[in-house]
Parts: sequence; C-alpha cells; structure tokens
Amino acid sequence: MVIVFAVLSIFVIVCESAYPPIQPCPGEGPRYGDFKCNHDRTHRVCAQLVDNTNGRCEELAWNDDQQSFWQITGQERWNWKDRICEPPNPGNSWCICMWATASLIQSVGCDNVHINCPATDVPYLLRSVADGGWDLSTARECIRRKCPEPDTRTDLNLNLDQTKVNGLNGVHVHESL
Repeated sequence: MVIVFAVLSIFVIVCESAYPPIQPCPGEGPRYGDFKCNHDRTHRVCAQLVDNTNGRCEELAWNDDQQSFWQITGQERWNWKDRICEPPNPGNSWCICMWATASLIQSVGCDNVHINCPATDVPYLLRSVADGGWDLSTARECIRRKCPEPDTRTDLNLNLDQTKVNGLNGVHVHESL
C-alpha cells in the first residue's frame, strides 16, 4: 500500500501542471467577479487589445492593414474597448475566445499576438482541440512557445537515477520523467 501511494505521489507531482495560478486579466470586465480567464469553455486567453498608456485607450493595430482585434475577428459590433480602460479593473487586455486567438494567430502570426501569459489559462488551452469550429493546433503551438511551462524539476529535488524514493525499495523513477 505504501509503495502504491509513493508511486501515485510521484505521478501526481510529475503530471501536475507547473504553471502558477492564473492572475487577473488587466482590463477584463466584472462578468466573472475576479477578472480571471478561467470561468467558461472559451474565454481563456488574456490578450492585449488596446494601448491604454496615459489613458489613451486606443485599439492596437495587429497587421499591416492597421486592423484591430475586432476587425480581424469580425466582432466590430462588440467593440468594448472603453470597458477595458475603465474601472473596476482598468487595463489593456480582455479574456478572449480561444477561437479568436486562433483567428488572430492565423491572420497576423504568433509573434504579433500580444498574450498576457500569467493571466491566460495556458493548461486549459493546451488541452483543447477546437473552439467555435476552429482547430486550435496552431494556437497551442503559439501559446506553448510564448508561454512555456516553468521548469520546476530542480524544485522537486528528485534524483532521477535513484531506485529508492523516501526509503522505499522497489520504486524506480525513470529518466523520462
């Protein structure tokens, strides 16, 4: 029984996401109460949509055509930029749909998409296959590159060659972990 617990404990430690808890998305409205991008099945990406330097609240231009997020994703009639810049959580970003993220990446390229990684539900996005009819494979690749998983292996203090774990014989931690 003790060996099973030790093996399961190691499995949980290794498989658990190393991403820290999600931070509030600066600019997200009060729809979720805590301003975090982890409450529904689609609004999981905190993306910078406006430049709010010195209270300007101007839409960012994402491509050579100077199009905004709302133009590129076909959501102009839902342009809520003023809500992003105003209290109760003034900022420059919003929790956007995963499909809109995929659309932006396809249109302007990964390097031009402004993601707030600490406020994005990265593990959820990386587990998602599609959203709103959009294949998320390119979005997953982009997010994986922009928001890499923190390396916490040194924090675990595991000796990957040891055959004893916490004094228990018969438990082997493979180097592939």
